Amino acid sequence: MSTADLVAEVQDGAPARRLAALSVIDLAEVSPSTIEDWIRTLPDPEANELAGAIPAQRPGASCQEDLRWVEVARLGYERRRLPTFLVMLFSSLEAMEARECAEAAQVWERIADWLADLYERIADRDDYESLDDIALFVFENYLDRDAIFEAFCSIVSQNERLAIQVSTNPLLFLADLPPARQRAVLEEAERAGGLPLRQSWESLTEF
Repeated sequence: MSTADLVAEVQDGAPARRLAALSVIDLAEVSPSTIEDWIRTLPDPEANELAGAIPAQRPGASCQEDLRWVEVARLGYERRRLPTFLVMLFSSLEAMEARECAEAAQVWERIADWLADLYERIADRDDYESLDDIALFVFENYLDRDAIFEAFCSIVSQNERLAIQVSTNPLLFLADLPPARQRAVLEEAERAGGLPLRQSWESLTEF
């Protein structure tokens, strides 16, 4: 089927046909306005399939293409809170990094700022499932990036729940960080209501 036919199936087809169309469609050939409309209107199963269709780390893609998918995935997660969009967002960031795109560092910074603001808004609504998704798919994997580490420290300093999580199980988040960074996070966690630094530090270093 042509891209136009697949778009028509997504727009008007039965649920099974929408899912099938999304599983094979080339999103690079679909207009940004159509993708934004799908992000807003598709049911969760189809929206998840849409997120999985984001062509992150496609061989031969340009930096501008990668940047487009960063923004699509960011918008998708902002609107829908489906973790698949979060995974594809960071896969697209990694693609920019791997291609040594000139904009990569700046985009990491921008996404880190967005993440800190988003985390606060989600925490204000007590959406613990989304908070745990961010911990699982971002904090457990990307604290070695400077921008994400700085955002993480800021978030820990303002969120008692996360401060307690970090200080009671520091290996989950901090195992691969240099000692100075480990200690900096645990100090922030203590100030925000987590375990005392001495206790969390001993828990981390005994392993």
